[in-house]
Amino acid sequence: MSTAPRAPFRPSSRRGQNFLVDRAVQRRIASAAALPPGATVVEIGAGTGNLTEALLAHGLRVTAVEIEDVLVARLRDRFRNRDHVQIVSGDARRLDLHQLAGGPFHVVANLPYSVGTRLVVSFVTAPKPPRSLTVLLQREVARRLTAQPGDMALLSVIVQSFARARRLFDVPPEAFRPRPKVISTLVRIDPVRRTGLDIESAEARIAVARHGFAQTRKKLRNSLAAGLGRREPEVGAALEAAGIDPGRRPQTLALGEWDQVVAALRVGQPAEHSGSGAT
Repeated sequence: MSTAPRAPFRPSSRRGQNFLVDRAVQRRIASAAALPPGATVVEIGAGTGNLTEALLAHGLRVTAVEIEDVLVARLRDRFRNRDHVQIVSGDARRLDLHQLAGGPFHVVANLPYSVGTRLVVSFVTAPKPPRSLTVLLQREVARRLTAQPGDMALLSVIVQSFARARRLFDVPPEAFRPRPKVISTLVRIDPVRRTGLDIESAEARIAVARHGFAQTRKKLRNSLAAGLGRREPEVGAALEAAGIDPGRRPQTLALGEWDQVVAALRVGQPAEHSGSGAT
């Protein structure tokens, strides 16, 4: 018999809460994670615990994180006699998940729309990233994560500098309650082991790309000059010397080309500021 009080709960639109209620999709997500029995999973935004149940059915050890007190109580009641699951009350953005999981872990979750992008970025750039992430995100976010040159965004550069990402399958609004206005996509993200030098190069690439994507409709020469506080002719000459057309748009550059841009701008002559450079 349930002992937890059945306090009323209404999903928060502010927190981007859309509960996945389709059991078939929950089982498909657990299978798509492709994790061996005994692997440790952190589920963020466990909600009602249905995905948690699907993960346990695969023999996984689950640390289920939930921010809502009412749902935490219900989860603890539901799984009170179950092995291999711990319920954690708190905000995943402020928790030491590596410590909670007791070591290396995987993330499998229906991430809240409001924080999904930030969580993915924080995970892949962390000193101890998860071994893998199998997460539901808005389809548009999933497309940016996995974009190829021609459709790249700053998010593409950041995530792909630290991980391999691929889309698995779409999930329609009918699978959620309340129904969102967008389609969701399950994404698999595998952080790549990197040396300190790799990380330094990735951070330099991202720093320059931030300036490039600050004004995506402008040509690379213009956006970089504005962001770096340099003169456009100087930036254009440096790009041409590196074999990069200064008239290209930032979304067309591959990761390796951003590295060429970094190298070119590092060896360029310092700009003579006129007092109107970007901050």
